[in-house]
Amino acid sequence: MRFIRSSSAALPNRLLEGLEATFGVPVIEAYGMTEAAHQMCSNPLPPGIRKAGSVGLPAGPEVAVVDAAGRRLPVGVVGDIVIRGENVTPGYLHLSQERQERLEGGWFRTGDLGHLDADGYLFLQGRAKEIVNRGGEKVSPAEVDARLLTHPAVAEAVSFAVPHPTLGEDLVAAIVMQPGGSDGEAELRAYLFDHLSPHKVPSRILIVDSIPKSSIGKVQRNRLADAWAGLLAHRPAVPASDTERLVMDVFQEVIPGHPYPGREDNFFSLGGDSLHGIRAAQELGARFGIELPGHAIFRYPTPALLGRHIDGLRREVLRKSLVARLGTLTQEQRDALLGP
Repeated sequence: MRFIRSSSAALPNRLLEGLEATFGVPVIEAYGMTEAAHQMCSNPLPPGIRKAGSVGLPAGPEVAVVDAAGRRLPVGVVGDIVIRGENVTPGYLHLSQERQERLEGGWFRTGDLGHLDADGYLFLQGRAKEIVNRGGEKVSPAEVDARLLTHPAVAEAVSFAVPHPTLGEDLVAAIVMQPGGSDGEAELRAYLFDHLSPHKVPSRILIVDSIPKSSIGKVQRNRLADAWAGLLAHRPAVPASDTERLVMDVFQEVIPGHPYPGREDNFFSLGGDSLHGIRAAQELGARFGIELPGHAIFRYPTPALLGRHIDGLRREVLRKSLVARLGTLTQEQRDALLGP
């Protein structure tokens, strides 16, 4: 065997390294589609430079990145990937004229998004039709998947859109854990907050046994919301503490028209958005006498998570108050209060 070729889906870097260590040959990431019969880009074999996360250099057709009007974009700017050449189909049979208009000036719109670097290597950002419009903020699920796959406890990851009453669409992720992995949704969300912009962090992360794929091993994102509808459904549950109960009350107040939330219900899945989140944080901060920033709802979006966070903040406020109070006492008074 001279090399291993990977195509059709993103390849996690640790899988690439594991394959090379096991088989002793280079793994070459490539990019192709049936309409180009088949290969369009490929990383070169050693001693050529392979770039992690890139599908390589044009290998057959001409490749460019353009905007909606067909103008070429500068290096590093994400846009529509287009190709042209003798191996590219001239059109589709029995399709409407609207679909045929994808072919402009000899260029074929692949439907993928990406950018070229200064060396001409292509980096994919996902399918244009899979981009999630989250209240005007555009999120590439492929980018979120790639970041989740850098977490040592994650074996597989997929992000996808779900309907949202005010945002239009919201983002959810599902992961398969590595054997022995013990991190939960809260830890994974905290990890993403440390590495992504807040609007790219999924509202929910589902821990699943497997991710549905097509017969050729591709994940079909547009079917996942239906496949996991049961996991995404409203989950009524009795609060585990008075703090959780008050959080549930406030969630209900700021998101009217929804059933009373359960302790594991996600604020955004209930219909909340960033404005609702700010109102909820202000109300909870006032009721508990703490400073609760609006982004706390993003990091701790369920009554269970937010309740634990609020209890921690209240303990810290009490500790600081006690320290300040002790500072006003004499040594004899402190000894009498605290004991020997």
